[in-house]
Amino acid sequence: MKKIVILLILIMVFSACKKEGTGTMNFKMHYTDSPDKAKSGYKNDSYYTGFGDYITSLTPHRFLGKFGILGFRTNYMDPNIKEHTLLFIDGNMPDDDPAKIADFSNNAVVSYSPNLSGLMDSHFRFVGEQIELVYFFYDVLNFYQEVNIPVQYEGVNLQMFNYIYGNYNCRLDSIMQNNVMHVEHFPFIARLFNSGFPGLFVFGNCDSTFVFNMEGNEVPANSLHFPFGGSTRSQIIRSNNYFPIVVNTPYENETVNFIATMSFDTRNLIQIYAGEDNIPYTGDDVFIYAPNFWERIKVSVEVR
Repeated sequence: MKKIVILLILIMVFSACKKEGTGTMNFKMHYTDSPDKAKSGYKNDSYYTGFGDYITSLTPHRFLGKFGILGFRTNYMDPNIKEHTLLFIDGNMPDDDPAKIADFSNNAVVSYSPNLSGLMDSHFRFVGEQIELVYFFYDVLNFYQEVNIPVQYEGVNLQMFNYIYGNYNCRLDSIMQNNVMHVEHFPFIARLFNSGFPGLFVFGNCDSTFVFNMEGNEVPANSLHFPFGGSTRSQIIRSNNYFPIVVNTPYENETVNFIATMSFDTRNLIQIYAGEDNIPYTGDDVFIYAPNFWERIKVSVEVR
């Protein structure tokens, strides 16, 4: 059984949102690489063409995410609904804040005192007895993995790991320790996207999973797939692997527990192909995340 690590993160002053004369709301996020935790139905049975023959798949034994923002919000587009946002991680937090790290492989459970924005009463509680959180969203800074690669690659100069991916300078001699690769996700997804790397993942208010804005056009604010202020030209991962949740504002002496589970099924996440020469275990072999890897990410929420 994997060890469950409990991290107490104080973003505000208290570990639970509590004000005198009101109820209490406790917030937790459970990160896991076990697909059943968030009722994942994902099946890994698809492969690429165009990268040479398929060789094998790898499962990281350590897998972490680092986020710039992570939270929930109401439907920005509905004029009849007052805007509310529940931010577990926000852009004002220091870069080295441990609250930004999600340890999926260690089943980390993180307790938060979130940043609440929207219409609130004098006790800093959301106005209105029921708040429907339609979207779950996060901005990923990186997914970091440690994975054993086949012994056949010993001494092989894997070309794709000697390259600069945006701001990530990848060098094979610095990411390898014996046959274990310690690497961020950028090399594994570079071949999948036309312009840059998608960082924003938006769950909810759609009926499938897909990449929005592959062309890099300007996406206006307050739109279906970008329900935020400002605008963006970034590619956005959209997913229906989240169902809206209704949160009831607690009354005096009442406690509401908000428990979210985010799972990333990392089984056979990394696929290896024989590359342009179509000869296995040579320098041009391609290591790549499995097709539609974002479908492996699921979110569920329990309020009790």
